Amino acid sequence: MEYGPVNRRSGRWRLSSPLLFILLLGLASAGQAAAKGSLLVFPLKSHWLSQPLAEAATAAVSDRLSHAGYTATQVFPKSPVVQLAASEEWIPAAALEQDDLTTYREPLGVATGADAALFGDIAERETEVVLHLTLSGTVSGQETTLELSAPREADQSATAAALAEKVVAALTPAVWAQIRADVQGKRAAAAQRYAAGQAAMAASMYGDALLNFEAALLGDPTNRTYLTSDAAARGALGDYSGAVVRMRSLAAVAPSDAEISVQLGNAALRAGRPAEAEAAFLGAAEDLGQDPRVVEGLALACKAQGKRERAQEYYQVLVGLLPALANSPPTLPGLLANSDVTVQLSDVPPEEIGRELGRFYLAQGYLAQGVAWLLSYHRQGGRPPYDDAEYLDIAASLDEESSGIAADAQGLLAGREFGQSDDEQASARMQALHDRSDALATLAERMQVSPLLDPAHRYRVLAFNLLNQSNFEALMYLQTNDSDRQKRSDLLRDAFQKSRDEARALAAGLMGAEAAPLPQASPGSGHPAYVPGASE
Repeated sequence: MEYGPVNRRSGRWRLSSPLLFILLLGLASAGQAAAKGSLLVFPLKSHWLSQPLAEAATAAVSDRLSHAGYTATQVFPKSPVVQLAASEEWIPAAALEQDDLTTYREPLGVATGADAALFGDIAERETEVVLHLTLSGTVSGQETTLELSAPREADQSATAAALAEKVVAALTPAVWAQIRADVQGKRAAAAQRYAAGQAAMAASMYGDALLNFEAALLGDPTNRTYLTSDAAARGALGDYSGAVVRMRSLAAVAPSDAEISVQLGNAALRAGRPAEAEAAFLGAAEDLGQDPRVVEGLALACKAQGKRERAQEYYQVLVGLLPALANSPPTLPGLLANSDVTVQLSDVPPEEIGRELGRFYLAQGYLAQGVAWLLSYHRQGGRPPYDDAEYLDIAASLDEESSGIAADAQGLLAGREFGQSDDEQASARMQALHDRSDALATLAERMQVSPLLDPAHRYRVLAFNLLNQSNFEALMYLQTNDSDRQKRSDLLRDAFQKSRDEARALAAGLMGAEAAPLPQASPGSGHPAYVPGASE
């Protein structure tokens, strides 16, 4: 697929759906247990002399809760729950070295789908043992404290068992209601977590937003608004696969909503699942017909699957739709699939739409689509392929892409030398860079420019082919460990930079002035609406 640059994750929270899926399968396998609630049991604390009793009581509480019909999971640094949560970045990896994990009870509770967390401390007295217990609701964050006691026995296991019985007896419906862990309370708390998530999204704190939306879904799992917002937060973090999972849930809740099918299609495209995207867009087309978002989504999905003829048919349909839509509605949202950008076409003459769309795609970093729209515009009007000013805009976008490829390749080779990735990983990443440079060189070769700038463009085509050959040599080096391949890759990369600089200098001399590069923006990054003519 031909997409622009993908945003890096802007928060520390990542997809929890694999973690959630695995844990819910294990923790909620018994329907009776799930019905009584799910608890994370943190180690009970005590003075060091009483630590053996605290450990026995922790195990006894967890075991007794499980036998009473609760889903009880013990939490300690080396437990699978904590290790998996750390690997998914729901908690910091450093937490694996800590003894007290109660600081992370909220993200652990959200990640595991637990209703509440249980933690506290034990104090041994002459005749009794006192347990100070705290019950914390995952969704609400509210806490309640309990003080329980049992006779001090010579046999610590008997004392621990007695305390465990007291804990189970203390977890009455009234106590669950105090932390809003009952059904009604969780739904009310979910609304507050959703509001907190929205505030975090507005502040671009996507990790915090995701945590709040996930908590809201624990309290109200079929809420369409929460599911949509959760998917949006995942998309903002670059977790497109997670967004697809949430959009599937949303589609299951509202199977007849065509707008949801469009959103699912967009998410699937971003996640690299074009077949699923095509199916979603086809479903949306049953109700929305030739909606431009649906038509372009189908074109992108078919192109990504190698269905080039079918993709071209959809693009031709889209071209035919645009003139009629130029003034009604005044803005055309979602034209760039998966982007929040809105193209304003209200003041654009129908015959100029292709030109404006070409500039729009270029400004978002979608090079091939931008070039295609401009070429179509000029051919339809019997004009030369590109006028000189437009070529310079395109060239700036192409050069930026080539610079990014070269920097990534150089960094990959350096990282491999320092052992930051193994050969298989490095080869896979270099193959992807080679594919990008090959597409870039092919795109430049297909362009036709004016006689004035043709000499500069020839240098640019040479530069991109040198970059592509450099990446090929680097790929061969990673696969063979032939040091001569690495040397050739470095030499070719240097030659690429010199040829590209020569193209820029030659173009500037031919035009009589230095050309300013076109500003770039990442798709879907929340930038302002594109205004036709603003780049002139």
